[in-house]
Amino acid sequence: VAEEFAMLDVISGGRLIAGFPVGTSMDTNYCYGQIPGLTRDKYAEAHELVMRAWHEDEPFAFDGKYTQLRYVNLWPKPIQKPNPPIYIPGGGSIETWDFCLDNDYNYSYLSFNGYLRAKKLLDGYWDRVAVRGKDESPYRAAFAQTICVAETDQQAEEMYAEHVHYFYNRCLHVYGGFADAPGYRTIKTIRADVLSALSEDMQNQYLNLTWKKLVDEGYIIAGSPATVRERMEDLIKSLRVGNIFCLMHIGNMPDWKTRYSSKLFAEQVMPQLRDMWPEWKDDNRWWCKPMDERLQPETGIEQARQDARIPL
Repeated sequence: VAEEFAMLDVISGGRLIAGFPVGTSMDTNYCYGQIPGLTRDKYAEAHELVMRAWHEDEPFAFDGKYTQLRYVNLWPKPIQKPNPPIYIPGGGSIETWDFCLDNDYNYSYLSFNGYLRAKKLLDGYWDRVAVRGKDESPYRAAFAQTICVAETDQQAEEMYAEHVHYFYNRCLHVYGGFADAPGYRTIKTIRADVLSALSEDMQNQYLNLTWKKLVDEGYIIAGSPATVRERMEDLIKSLRVGNIFCLMHIGNMPDWKTRYSSKLFAEQVMPQLRDMWPEWKDDNRWWCKPMDERLQPETGIEQARQDARIPL
């Protein structure tokens, strides 16, 4: 993970944002067979190994509880120093909040339930930020939202309803028992009465959701640029988030519709959403830091040719 992330950072010229999810119980415990009670302990050790691999200038030995390596010698190293910004996707675990605050990582809430249902959990996160005495920069948090843009609200329903229904009414039928293997969620989180995003999603089952219900209850943000802009402003302010993962493709949506929606969003919605947190406009702690100058392919090739010439 450390080496492949570093390679991506090099290829992109320092544009990598690294995601470090703990992992869902469905994947980590049931599919990979990992012991639920050890999930976070293993995660913490893996995180230590990745960070050391990025930061150490010389090869080193790693003697962990779960991983033992005689030589760790990362190549290449990340462009961004000391490391790329790190986003931690979470579903409500108190330990994930504290892990983000301990390390100054971004907390990213990922759910298909939309922004109206996210308020309770994000309010809990911001309460935790206050208790821990951290600053309340909105860029500490991120949220993922499905978005569909058309010329009018009616056109949005005509263009995207088929694909939205396909996703919500057919693609999310997952057995609820996969959400939380015994021991996956800690006592602290259970006591806090905060359901994980995946658990909540599975319990809802998404059966027979109409377009009106999906829009009105915030599962999706869809409509004309003006409608989408208004709902996006409500999302940003009510959740107090500075980073939005804009999910512009959903279900079986074809390429041309995705491009159409993305273009309208970029041209008629995004410009109106800039500078919504003016007091934090210079806070770039959770954003990538690309190289100031990048070698242009043509220039590099020509220079290589010049360097390779041997005078006679």
